[in-house]
Amino acid sequence: MVVKIKALLMDAYKDYKNVAIRLMLLMSIAVQSKIYVLLNNYRGKVYHIQSPIDLIIPFNKYFVIPYLFWYIYLGFIFFYYAVYDEKKYYKLLAGVNAGMMICFIIYYFFPTYVPRPHVYGEDIFSDLMRFIYKKDNPYNCFPSIHVLDSVLFAVYVNKDEFIELKYKLYSSVISFSIIISTMFVKQHYFYDAVSATILAYSIYVVFNYREFVEFFKRRVFAYIKE
Repeated sequence: MVVKIKALLMDAYKDYKNVAIRLMLLMSIAVQSKIYVLLNNYRGKVYHIQSPIDLIIPFNKYFVIPYLFWYIYLGFIFFYYAVYDEKKYYKLLAGVNAGMMICFIIYYFFPTYVPRPHVYGEDIFSDLMRFIYKKDNPYNCFPSIHVLDSVLFAVYVNKDEFIELKYKLYSSVISFSIIISTMFVKQHYFYDAVSATILAYSIYVVFNYREFVEFFKRRVFAYIKE
């Protein structure tokens, strides 16, 4: 892993001008995030979409680690594709921006709310949970952008023929841990995660439709020949 990271950094240095230009476009996400802040407030009506599954998921402050690891995971994958695959980088960036905009539209017309538990303790995990609760109001929940991005990034990694299987497994484990963390830290409900997963796969199909068209053609032609 260390060798791979060193090689990634060396390749980034060799093409630093183009890599820097690509990474600067991440500002589009930061700009869109301003809309999130505007919508993440009580606006007169909220929907409560708790499911039976949410009732059996306990609050667990230790899941704040994978929840926050989301930022590192996304940053690393963006950096990887900015260096090695310009085409996929732009598709991924466009997909994230499109997904965020779709979520914002849903937040505007269907605002939801997830009540939060009181956090006890003076340890680092409790402090991090209180920090998150303070910085992020409990309204922009359905779908979960945390889950949306985690699933979308994992799909791109798993579909990449140039990435080794063990790294695909690492990515999948990280993505899954982030997804369940959103429910254990009581930032999201089960339906928030499910809707975000569906949206992530839909976005992938839209931005990679040719791949699915070719797959469909091969399957149909193979069936006809049989």
